[in-house]
Amino acid sequence: MTKPSVQLGKSLSLRFVLIVPFVLQIFAAVGLVGYLSFRNGQKAVNDLALRLQNEVSDRVDQHLDGYLNTARHLARGLGDTVDTGLLDPQDKDKVRRYFWKQMQIYNIGYIGFAFKSGDFAAAGRLLDDGRVTVDEVSPQKYGNSHNYIYETDIEGNRTKQVLDLGNYAFEKESWYADTARLGKSMWSSVYQWQMPPYTLSVSANRPVYDKNKNLIGVIGVDQRLTQISDFLQQLRVSQSGTIFILEQNGLIIGTSGNEKVFTLVNNKEPKRLKATDSDNPLIQATAKHLIKQFGSFDKIKDNRTLEFSLNNQRQFVQVKPWKDDWGLDWLVVVAGNCEFARTNWF
Repeated sequence: MTKPSVQLGKSLSLRFVLIVPFVLQIFAAVGLVGYLSFRNGQKAVNDLALRLQNEVSDRVDQHLDGYLNTARHLARGLGDTVDTGLLDPQDKDKVRRYFWKQMQIYNIGYIGFAFKSGDFAAAGRLLDDGRVTVDEVSPQKYGNSHNYIYETDIEGNRTKQVLDLGNYAFEKESWYADTARLGKSMWSSVYQWQMPPYTLSVSANRPVYDKNKNLIGVIGVDQRLTQISDFLQQLRVSQSGTIFILEQNGLIIGTSGNEKVFTLVNNKEPKRLKATDSDNPLIQATAKHLIKQFGSFDKIKDNRTLEFSLNNQRQFVQVKPWKDDWGLDWLVVVAGNCEFARTNWF
C-alpha cells in the first residue's frame, strides 16, 4: 500500500513537470513580444526623427538657396549693367543712386563698387535704424581715402554727412583683392561689420572690366547672415531640439535659439562663436560629438545621421552639407532627443 506522502510527492512532481515549461513558454513569449515591441517602437522613433530632420534640412536648404542667390544674382546683374553700358562707372553719383534704388527693391545689406583708381561708391543699411545711406571714397576729391557716409533724399541723392569712418583701404580686403586677383565671381569669407549691430555678412563679388579687359573694379553685394538665425527661429522647434549652421572651421553662421553668434571682447570687438563653445548644451555637445566621430568638420562630405547620449537621453543628429557654385561650403545640423522626434515641427 502506497503511503500518502509518497503519492503527494509524485503528484507535485507531475504538476511541476507539466506547469513549469508552460509558464516558461509564457514568459518567453511575453518577453519576445516585449522585445519586439521595444525594437519596433525604437525603429518607429528613429524613422520619425529621420523624416522630420530631412524635412527641416530641406526647408533650410531652400531658404539658403533663395536668400543667398539674391546677392549672387544682383552682383552678376549689376556687373552686366556696366558691361552693356547701361551704367557708367565714371559717374559715381549715378552709381550711388542706382545702388540706393536697388536697396529699396532687394532684401540685402549693402552694395559697393570698389574702383581700381581708389574710389568707392556704395549704398547700404549701416545704421541701427535701417535707413539706406550712401558711401563715398574719393582720394582726388577729398585728398584722403576716408569713407564718408551721407543721408539721402527720397531720390537717393546725398544730403548731409552723418559719419566719417576714416581711411578705407578696400584694396587690402579679401573681398576686393581675391576677386581682382582671381578674375572671377566669388563669395568673400564670412566677416563681421565693425560697428553696431556688428552684422555678420558675406559678400557676393563680381569683377568688372573695360572693353580692353582692363580691371575697372569689383562690385560686392553684402548679404546679412544674421537674418538666417531669424528664419531658423521661425521654425517651430521643440525645446528639446535645435538647428544650427556652421562653417567648416566650426564657427556658427546661425541657430534656432536666442544665442548670439558672436561675443564682444572688451565690450567693443566682436568675436565669432565656435559651436564647441556655445552656451547651448545641445549645440556644444553635438559639435564635440561630430569632431569625435569625424576628426574635423571639413571631413563631413555627405549627409550623415548619428546618435549620442546627453544627460542619459538619446540624441538624434543629422548633418547635411550645403554648398553653392561660388564657393560657400557650410553644414546644416538638426539635433534633438526622443521628445523632439515626437514633436510636430511645422
